[in-house]
Amino acid sequence: MVSKDDIMGELVRTNYWWETGSVRALDLEEYRRNMFTDLVDALEDKEICGIIGPRRTGKTTLMYQLIDLLLERGVEPKNIMLFTFDNPLMCEDEGVIEKIVHIHEEIYGITDKRYIFFDEIQYVKDWSRWIKSIYDKNMNIKFVVSGSSGKLIYKNTSESLTGRISFFETDPFSFGEYCCYKGSEGLKSFLEGLDDGNSDPLTVDPYELNLKIKHHEKELKRLFNDYILYGGIPETFDKELSKAHKWLRQDYVGLVFYRDLIELFDIRDTRTLEELFYYIANTHGQRANYSKIGDMLDCRIETVKTYLGYLEIAGLINIIEYYSKSPKRSKRAEKKLFVLDSGVLNAIKGNDKKILTYSAIVGSIVEGIVCSHLVSGKIDILPKNVYYWRSVYEVDFVVKERDGLIPIEVKYKNNVGESDLKGLISFMEKHNIEEGIVITKEKFEETIIDNNKIWYIPVWFFLLKPYG
Repeated sequence: MVSKDDIMGELVRTNYWWETGSVRALDLEEYRRNMFTDLVDALEDKEICGIIGPRRTGKTTLMYQLIDLLLERGVEPKNIMLFTFDNPLMCEDEGVIEKIVHIHEEIYGITDKRYIFFDEIQYVKDWSRWIKSIYDKNMNIKFVVSGSSGKLIYKNTSESLTGRISFFETDPFSFGEYCCYKGSEGLKSFLEGLDDGNSDPLTVDPYELNLKIKHHEKELKRLFNDYILYGGIPETFDKELSKAHKWLRQDYVGLVFYRDLIELFDIRDTRTLEELFYYIANTHGQRANYSKIGDMLDCRIETVKTYLGYLEIAGLINIIEYYSKSPKRSKRAEKKLFVLDSGVLNAIKGNDKKILTYSAIVGSIVEGIVCSHLVSGKIDILPKNVYYWRSVYEVDFVVKERDGLIPIEVKYKNNVGESDLKGLISFMEKHNIEEGIVITKEKFEETIIDNNKIWYIPVWFFLLKPYG
């Protein structure tokens, strides 16, 4: 049982702005992610804000930035409270959330509106039930919660907090966000101009877009090469590459495995989970037969499915289903498995900058980057329903919109011929689709092949819509 003194000690230690009146610079980042504006707008709504996403993608930083803003707006420092559930002893007390809220109110006699931030809340058993209990009492409290296991949090709140919580997802930085973080001021201004509603590559003349982007092309290509190597975990951005990969391999992946997965789900067979993840890294982007994986790892197929679900929940992999009009067939068919972040993939495989000269290796990594952007909804013109398709030939991605399907082929090379597009053309003809996209290394144009409109778009531009 957690004592009042334990909670008070943690509150005083964490909420130093109660004394100083400001947030320390070391807890803030100069760069603010695009979702920050949405979170600010939501601060005055009654609904709970849920900031969710993989570990080390800026959730806690966003909380500090929101606290800093509230202090700048003149909110009384003691009316803003942060509590981080990184202490297992705190999490074992089932009623700890209610205790924290009441102790905070009791000690300081707060009657005005309070802003309460709970970080890593997924470690508290039945947290959504306790938050709901307080929320429904109309206590004039704005809750902002964060958690590293997004899909698990979705599941745990699907009933108890329906209509009471709005989610904000912090995936690894998109390429556009990486450019805003690492690029020149001129590039940042250009990227802001891209989001003016007139830069959709499916509605604007590609030659006009090419003229706009030409001035920044050299810098974008350089930054994209860096993004291939580093990925989107912001803690690596200012490290030397070998040190960044060492940190990802030893600290980041290790923490996700042992804090977010093994401990959270009480996994006993840790060897199989680790071997499965390393198998995915070594077969990145390939179709996977779960039965064969089970035989290779000496485990049941149900274990494979369960562990893949865990890896997806933790933000380590993307699972892409086969596209079919029959949902049953989609579920039964082989899946394509990708490591979600290219930096993590390179760290696991020991890749260094030399891979940029090997077209087959870098092409596979770029396909995974495109996959992550599509799945996370970072491409404004495309939603999250992402599949692949295969008959005689394969289409890398099929995106399902309300208005139809968009087939996408990733060909990260300078020369793309019609022979590279047999799968794309076959899918378009079979499903009576008028337009398809080929993501290239440099080619940027529109063409017609067998009465099918094909857009060739360089990957370093395609990933910028919108820029974060």
